[in-house]
Amino acid sequence: MRVSGVIGIALVTSLLIAGKGWASGIDLHWLWDNQCADCHGHSGDFVREFLKVNNGQLEGSHRTRNLDAFMRNHYASNIEVDAIYQMLLAQALTRPRFKQECSHCHDGAASFIRHSLVLQDDVLLSRQSGQPVREYLLQHRQLGANDVDFYMGLLNRVAREVYRP
Repeated sequence: MRVSGVIGIALVTSLLIAGKGWASGIDLHWLWDNQCADCHGHSGDFVREFLKVNNGQLEGSHRTRNLDAFMRNHYASNIEVDAIYQMLLAQALTRPRFKQECSHCHDGAASFIRHSLVLQDDVLLSRQSGQPVREYLLQHRQLGANDVDFYMGLLNRVAREVYRP
């Protein structure tokens, strides 16, 4: 869903007022979906198709081009570029298990977190029951301890990208 009209103008204005390089606290996945997805699609799919990690840094198809500098001059114009870069890097380093194993019931990870989970005192909880997600996952679909650790790492990372101060 795209933001349009007065709401879109207010959002862009508030982001510009926030200042160069200052964190706005905006949901990074929402920002990508509303500013980047029309051209680049889902961020995880984009990363896995067009970017790679080399020496801990993201690279595009033009290795000589500094991706960070490119991003600062490509529509985002310094608004959350560092945070988006870190989100993309994390996605590049994470196997797409949530998409492959969970999305048929839970949609995408960011959407699932927004609608079903809450981050309270750095603990992910079910929005409906209040149960800690780790406890729930230990009983969910016969996941093993390594699977639970993987999903908790992924869900906690995405929750920090969605619920930013």
